[in-house]
Amino acid sequence: MFRAIAIIASLVGASAFSSASRSSRSAALKMSFDNEVGVLAPTGFWDPLGLSTGKDQKTFDQYRAAELKHGRVAMLAVTGYIVQALGRFPGSIDLDGTSFDAIPNGVGAVGVIPSEGWLQIVASIGYWELIGFEEKGPFPGNLGLKALGFDDLSPELQTTARTRELQNGRLAMLGIMELLTHDIAKPAGESLFSLHHF
Repeated sequence: MFRAIAIIASLVGASAFSSASRSSRSAALKMSFDNEVGVLAPTGFWDPLGLSTGKDQKTFDQYRAAELKHGRVAMLAVTGYIVQALGRFPGSIDLDGTSFDAIPNGVGAVGVIPSEGWLQIVASIGYWELIGFEEKGPFPGNLGLKALGFDDLSPELQTTARTRELQNGRLAMLGIMELLTHDIAKPAGESLFSLHHF
């Protein structure tokens, strides 16, 4: 896991030293996305790997929808990771009497979750992937926010809220990777909240 992260970081770092002609050419192609939701000063439209280079608006919207969906999943994952470290449900997780406390936190739970639990997880993912999101352009699914009046906001406030959701999702994607890395690298029996790195 660490090697994969180090390789990705090296590739991103190496892209900073690419030739000037390549940078100017790709910057010209990126200009059409400079006013998209999620673009913030001082970085502006930031695409160090050039994933949007040469893409049309429809493809960009598909990428943005995927980014939004992954950000929402990551926000839920970070929240779940922290909540499971703080407390557990009472009772049993299956009909055999396995208690919630018997399932370890984080990565350790992967091999211990009963098969019926994995069936529920896969069914839930399938539902949300195939049926659950209501497609509306690059921001699919309101996830019940319409009931809270989200759709009644002015266009400026909707843009601000969508930018915040994208930024929080981006941060959560980094956060869940850090939590997984910490969980794998920490000594056995150590709490998620141990600050031995400082």
